[in-house]
Amino acid sequence: MAARKKLVRVLTHMSHPVIAIGGALVLGGASVGLAWYLTSASFSGTYATVMDGPITQEVDVSSTVKASQNTDLSFQTVGQVAAIRAAVGQHVSAGESLVVLSNQTQTAAVELAQANVKTQQAKLDALLAGTRPEQLAIDQTALVQAQTSLANAIQSAYINADDAVHAKADPAFTNPRVTGAQLIPLVPDKALVDRVQTERIALEPVLGELAQLGTGSGDLEQNANQTAADLKTVIAFLSDLSAALFKALPNGATSATIIAGYQANVDAARVEVSNALTALTTAETAYHTASGTLTLAKAGATQNDIDAQRAVVAAAQASLASAQAAAAQTYLVAPISGTVSAQNANLGQTVTPGMPLVSIVADGKYQADAQVSEVDVAKMKVGDTVEATFAAYPDATFAATVTTVPPAATLSNGTPSYTVTVTFADNDERIKPGLSANLRIITARKEHALTVPTSAIITSGAQKFVYVKHADSAVKVPVTTGIESADGMTEITNGLVAGDAIEAFGTHALSTVSE
Repeated sequence: MAARKKLVRVLTHMSHPVIAIGGALVLGGASVGLAWYLTSASFSGTYATVMDGPITQEVDVSSTVKASQNTDLSFQTVGQVAAIRAAVGQHVSAGESLVVLSNQTQTAAVELAQANVKTQQAKLDALLAGTRPEQLAIDQTALVQAQTSLANAIQSAYINADDAVHAKADPAFTNPRVTGAQLIPLVPDKALVDRVQTERIALEPVLGELAQLGTGSGDLEQNANQTAADLKTVIAFLSDLSAALFKALPNGATSATIIAGYQANVDAARVEVSNALTALTTAETAYHTASGTLTLAKAGATQNDIDAQRAVVAAAQASLASAQAAAAQTYLVAPISGTVSAQNANLGQTVTPGMPLVSIVADGKYQADAQVSEVDVAKMKVGDTVEATFAAYPDATFAATVTTVPPAATLSNGTPSYTVTVTFADNDERIKPGLSANLRIITARKEHALTVPTSAIITSGAQKFVYVKHADSAVKVPVTTGIESADGMTEITNGLVAGDAIEAFGTHALSTVSE
């Protein structure tokens, strides 16, 4: 009866789920435990010590090596094979010709199109050659003269404006060049007087700017435009001053004769500045005319003629591009650098569009796709280290890295699985497409962790616990687990300390076991 109870306890313990990897080891341990339970006459316990050391979590899968890129090539036109330039096993570079079709007709069409482009371009060049050099020299001289006249007009504008303000208008003011400028005659229109005085004070920087523009530095057209604007400011001031003097009342300080003298000076100033503005405008117009004449002379033909010929050249170039594209289709060119893995072309063979002729395995690192379960894929991430071995090289280990972890599963016979891609670290010549590979994917690794045999952990609902040796009994202790290794060990993150002795094969219902 006692032996039967022991058997029931052992079978109950064996129903606890464990990690599939290392299953043979666990079953062996279970067999040892069963034999112990059935042969032990009294409770003594089989214990394991909680160890502090490294633990590695891994996923072991098999896969097949593939190239990172494998390209099948075919022609896009009908033709007859005239040359084969790459054989199986030969390394080719991107852009290298692999197979050539007969292309005499296409080559002739390209040469004809090239000749037409040269002819039409020559006609365009003749239109763009422009006017004779002698006429260009005359027009260039006229432009220089116009530039000189405009520069002189700008300089004269300053001289006239300065004379108009300082010599002719200022006698009607006290302190005309400072902020306290005051109109001398009595004018009953206070708003007009205030405006005139404000405008006079503001003219000093304007006159300074005109003096700077008159030196000839800077862009000529911009100087001319600014000079015209400044002259208009001076004219506005003189107009307002003339209107104020017209309203002035004679008094003991300023007689009617004095006021009339002021008025005559201002009228003369207005004429002087207006004439300067007119001269400036005339000089600027002459400059623009000379500049336009020279530009037109340089242009030679009309823009419409040039545009029309340019369109003819563009059409000729398009025809050439079309002929070159047709000729290019008679060449099967490697789009990537790699090794020719298949060559199915034969001299004299007639090919049709889409017929596969050449295959290329791209240079670069090889890859392997592995199918993993939803349990294992949850442990993985891009960048995980992979150790690969091949039956062809039993003594070598090849480094790789997880480069793709899919977000969704694919169904195979109703079972979901995930295709994880690993990329080999080196372009090792021993690695070839089609080799079977055993992949050890390292999903987690800790150098210092408390570990116990996975078989010692009992799961009850959401809780996990172990039995810790205490005197002559075993005490049930809740634990929190971490990563699990392929050799049947599990990390304990909470509940135990290094050196604790725990039951190695789970619990059994003995009166000596303490809850």
